[in-house]
Amino acid sequence: MGDAENSGSKDAGNAEDVEGRIILNVGGVKYETRRSTLTAHPSTLLGTMFQQRNQTMLHPTNGNEYFIDRDGKLFRYVLQFYRTNKVIFPEPGVDHINREELEKEYDYFQLPHVVSPTSVVEPPNKSSPIRKLVSRKLDEFVSALRTIILEVSRSMLDASLDDFNVTITITFSKDGLAGGMTSLTLKPKNEGVSKLIWKIMYDHARIGYFMLLRFGEEIGNCLSNEMPEISWELNHKIYGQYERFYDIKLTIGYKFNRDEVLINSCLADVY
Repeated sequence: MGDAENSGSKDAGNAEDVEGRIILNVGGVKYETRRSTLTAHPSTLLGTMFQQRNQTMLHPTNGNEYFIDRDGKLFRYVLQFYRTNKVIFPEPGVDHINREELEKEYDYFQLPHVVSPTSVVEPPNKSSPIRKLVSRKLDEFVSALRTIILEVSRSMLDASLDDFNVTITITFSKDGLAGGMTSLTLKPKNEGVSKLIWKIMYDHARIGYFMLLRFGEEIGNCLSNEMPEISWELNHKIYGQYERFYDIKLTIGYKFNRDEVLINSCLADVY
């Protein structure tokens, strides 16, 4: 039936074909599409769910059918985004759909869209005390990550001033499981430094998922611009429909450079 709505064809019972066709059963309404259509937008919910790394977490029926407990009628507008790379809002009254309920679906599936003007009373005030509180939370989270990078580097430099390479992986949960920070991996292992990382991040762990979801790219750019020795990688993990996690993978690669050390030292004036 191609990509049409309400697919009841015999293909629904077959395993995914070589083109990666899948059936999305959304609230009882079935849509057929290709996995590659969804993964072309990796920052969205479905784009993340159907990444190869998450395949073992999905539980299809009939080989290639996946159930999603959302509004099947509204989902056709969601799927249009994946096919056209455009967010569509129908004219008022069309299909008996209003913009507000469609915006909620776009938010759920993490599609980029412009908030309806009717839902904004006035332009945001930069100096709003409440806005500043949230901005301060973001600053504190970034500061905690910066402190972790420096403390880990200090520990590695205690062992060798020539060079070092270390990887820190921290996992944050959406729903605050285990205090928000569910796991920490440090390679090479160092129990003392690992405990210090937990301590530094303790007060910020519950907001970690929120901050990475909304500002992950900007945080990574900020830190890597400050410290070119680091590389930053984000992984969004989804287990089923509800459990969501964000991994930060920070790799610090340092090599001794005599000139740079002198320039940043008290000897710079005589260098």
